[in-house]
Amino acid sequence: MKKILSSILIMATLILNTTPVFASGGNELVPKSAEKTIEQPQKSAQKETKKVSSVIEQVNQSVVAVIGKNTNYREQEQIFSKLPKNLQHGSGVVIGKEGRILTNNHVVDGLADIYVVTYDGNVYKAELLYADKEIDLALLKINKTDLKPIKLALESEIKVGDDVVAVGTPLSFGYRNSASKGIVSGLDRPVESMYTYLQTDAAINPGNSGGPLINMNCELVGINTLGYMFYQGMSFSIPVGNINYFLDHYNKFGRIKRCFTGVEFEENWAAMLGLPTNQGLKVVTLQKDAVVTVGQVKEGDILDAIDNKPTNSIAHYNEILKGHLPGDKVKLTFSREGKKFDVTVVLKEETSKEKKKGKE
Repeated sequence: MKKILSSILIMATLILNTTPVFASGGNELVPKSAEKTIEQPQKSAQKETKKVSSVIEQVNQSVVAVIGKNTNYREQEQIFSKLPKNLQHGSGVVIGKEGRILTNNHVVDGLADIYVVTYDGNVYKAELLYADKEIDLALLKINKTDLKPIKLALESEIKVGDDVVAVGTPLSFGYRNSASKGIVSGLDRPVESMYTYLQTDAAINPGNSGGPLINMNCELVGINTLGYMFYQGMSFSIPVGNINYFLDHYNKFGRIKRCFTGVEFEENWAAMLGLPTNQGLKVVTLQKDAVVTVGQVKEGDILDAIDNKPTNSIAHYNEILKGHLPGDKVKLTFSREGKKFDVTVVLKEETSKEKKKGKE
């Protein structure tokens, strides 16, 4: 009998020591450890939401809208907009306390007068300091000195998968300072062959052009430039490296001193399709002021590298030249019938005035 009572007491003790915890407001049994597991993702999500809203709040004062009458308006180019058809608008971002604003060249191209609407709703007539069609950037200045400039990110720290936010004025002024969140989807995308772009899935619509793409440190990683109208999640921004190139050259020389070789090239079909390729650029023709002679380079030769850096596309060719100034010596590596040869040249400056406008 004593053994039976002893067994009952032991079982009762075990049951008391393992009593489950009841979740408040329900009938199910949830251990305390499970409650903590549920709470952690919720708190993390709330913290992330607060961080995004905080980033948008901090950069909003640096974002502007740009508008003007388009003197080059053509009916067939009209897209949906709530604005009158002869008005053209876009976005911009403050980069200097003294009133300097960065936007896209195509936002201000053809505008008789340019007006900037700041975050507080005030309107200022802008002066076009400089614009470059090939890199698609323009520098404006307004008569306001207490602006909040945005900080530029370090290009080397931008990674695929980084969270980013696009801010701008899509479609109409009623949507001024609209924000969309996404990630950096890709780097070094040769979208329009001249230079490479940063790819993002943040929504970029007509009117967003010229506005900032920012990271979670409130830093500018790109200028929103284009997106595919019939596809989702395929948008592109001018990367901060190209922004620095544009601003550095303007501050030093009053214009971009773009290097020129006088050699016209053709991409191979793989590069045109965006496929990985080790093949270089095919020489199509030599201009009369080329840095090489017909005795050195012939039509059909392949340019494999500049200073040992591969030239697999026109965009990568231009990106390499971006790191040089006219007057620099570089080594061009060609191949002909399977044999490689080097030609050392002095780079010239591109002189086409059609690609540059504004005050120098």
